[in-house]
Amino acid sequence: MNLQNLRSRSHIIKLIRAWFDERGYAEMHTPRLVGLPGQEPHLEPFWTEVTVSEAGSLKLEARDDNQSSSFQLPASLITSPEYAMKRLLAEGMEKIYDLGPCFRNNEPWDGTHDPEFLMLEWYRKGATLSDLMDDTEDMVMSVAREFRISPSSLTRSWRRITVEQAFREYLNVELTPLLDDLEGMKKLAISLDQTVDDNDSWDDIFFKIFLSHIEPKLGAEQPTFLHRYPASMAALARRSADDPRYADRVELYIGGLELANGFAELADADEQRKRFEEERALRQAQGKKIWPIDEKFLEALPKMGNAVGIAFGVDRFVMLLTGAKSINDVVPFSAKERFLRVS
Repeated sequence: MNLQNLRSRSHIIKLIRAWFDERGYAEMHTPRLVGLPGQEPHLEPFWTEVTVSEAGSLKLEARDDNQSSSFQLPASLITSPEYAMKRLLAEGMEKIYDLGPCFRNNEPWDGTHDPEFLMLEWYRKGATLSDLMDDTEDMVMSVAREFRISPSSLTRSWRRITVEQAFREYLNVELTPLLDDLEGMKKLAISLDQTVDDNDSWDDIFFKIFLSHIEPKLGAEQPTFLHRYPASMAALARRSADDPRYADRVELYIGGLELANGFAELADADEQRKRFEEERALRQAQGKKIWPIDEKFLEALPKMGNAVGIAFGVDRFVMLLTGAKSINDVVPFSAKERFLRVS
C-alpha cells in the first residue's frame, strides 16, 4: 500500500471539489442502490435484494397469516449516477456534480479497472459539447497546477479530433461511407488482420478496429478529446445536428489512459425509449440479465432541456498525477486484497 499516493489522492479529491464549488456547481449525493440500473449492454451491474418489512410505510395486499411479514425487491448498485443526475436537471437544477463510488461487475483486473471505483460526473444546462471540453480541460489543468505536478503528458497543447478524422489520420480510411456498410467494415477489418465472425455486428467490427489501431495512439503525446461518434455508440447522446449518423459524444485520453466519457444529452424520450429497447434486445440476445426500462427517467427527459454532462474517472486521474502504473497503487485496498483469500 502506497501511503504517499493515498495522501495525494485525498488532496486531489479536495482540489476537484474546490474547482466545482468555486464555479457554482452544487454537489449531489445520488442513490448508490437503485431498483433499475442503466441498460448498457456492455456493463454489468451488481444485483442484490432489499428486504422491506410489512411494518414499514409501504402498504401490502392482504396475505395469509402464515406468510412472511416482509418481502424482497430487486436492487442494483449503480454503474453510474447518470439517470439520477438527469432527473435532477429535469427538476430544475442547472449545474451539478456527483463525486462518489460506482460499481461494475465482470470488469478486468488489469491495473486500470476495479469493481468499485471513484466516479466524478457533472452536468450543466444551456451548454455545448465544446463548452464541456473547455470545462474538462480547465478542471484537469487547474487541479494539476494546484497539485504542483505537471506530468509530461500535460505539458503540450490539448487536441480535439473527430472519430472520422482519427480513422483518416491513423488508417487512411474514410469512415462516413462505411457507416451503413457491414460488408465494407468486414473487409477493412480483415485487411487489418482482425478476426471477423459471421455474427459480428457493425459495432463489433468497429471496436475491433478502434481498440487495436486507433485508441492506443490517442493521448500518448498530448491530451486528446475524441468526439463525434457513430450514433450507434452513443446511447444517451443527441444525434449531431448536421449529420444524424453521428452523435455528440466525447471521450478524453491522456497519457495512455481513457479518463472521461461525455455527451450533449439526449432529451427526446421517444428516441431514448427506442435505444433502450435496442439495448435490452442486445442484452437478451447475448444471454444477459434484462430488466424493465426506467419509466420515471423517460418521463423526466423532456423537462431536462439542453444540457451536457461527462463521467470522469478519478482513480485514473490520480494515477496520471502521481505517476502510478496501476489503480491498485492509488486505492486503499486492491480488489485482490478485498476478494481473494490469498496473501
